Amino acid sequence: MKLEFKVENDNIRLSEELKLHISRRLYKNIRSKKTPIFVNGKETLTYVLVNKGDLISLEFDKNRDINWDIYESNLDIYYEDSNYLVVFKRGNLLSIPTKANPKSLFQEVIYYLKNKNESTDISILNRLDKETKGLVLVAKNPYAASQLSPVHKYIERKYVAICHGVYENDEGRIETGIKRSDTNKRIVSDDGQIAITNYKVIKRYNDKTLVEFKLETGRTHQIRVHSSYMGYPLYGDELYGIGDGDLKLLSYYIKFKNPFDNKDIEITLDYNEELNY
Repeated sequence: MKLEFKVENDNIRLSEELKLHISRRLYKNIRSKKTPIFVNGKETLTYVLVNKGDLISLEFDKNRDINWDIYESNLDIYYEDSNYLVVFKRGNLLSIPTKANPKSLFQEVIYYLKNKNESTDISILNRLDKETKGLVLVAKNPYAASQLSPVHKYIERKYVAICHGVYENDEGRIETGIKRSDTNKRIVSDDGQIAITNYKVIKRYNDKTLVEFKLETGRTHQIRVHSSYMGYPLYGDELYGIGDGDLKLLSYYIKFKNPFDNKDIEITLDYNEELNY
């Protein structure tokens, strides 16, 4: 992928001008990979001065080093363009592989794009827990990823879950710290990272509640921790409640503005069908 920018300032360092056009995260990525940067067609170091009207250009390697086996899978694709892909992640599938679990959505997407001869330097923007299923937004290249970073600012995400017990309030906001415990679990703690979850009751039953959750942050296990903390653990949640591993939590809604054409992209799943409750 090739990027080009016109310099907007006079007598400014190339590094500072670049940071006006791309995220700091992408800038660090460029520096770490030693991506060549050109000014008016000539390769240039980032400390040199540039002037208004100069043309900055750089091109990313479309492939990344992959240390994991890739494999074919039937991806359920809900949206695709040259920069983004929205796919469905199955339950009990990791977003990113680990040594203990060497299969993931990440590898399945790379297999799909590699067979289309497209960039494999992808980023999964809203990673889901292994047990959680639903919509996942993938950026096909580093620049596309940087345009929607930080995720909580640019991507609206909604989840639905079936919770044990009957929620007392129709809606509310949970704001706590969350940190890792001495196991794989996360716990609510004053010295943890701030986590904000908004919830709204969809339907109450005799002994359970169907609840919509909207995230303002994206901590690991955030919905599961917060709902359990309030006394309403999710159905099927072996880690934070009572369950058999069939976690009743679904990423059912994603909305974002495509930064390349300024169009709103909005996708909604039928949660009644997907949760099968």
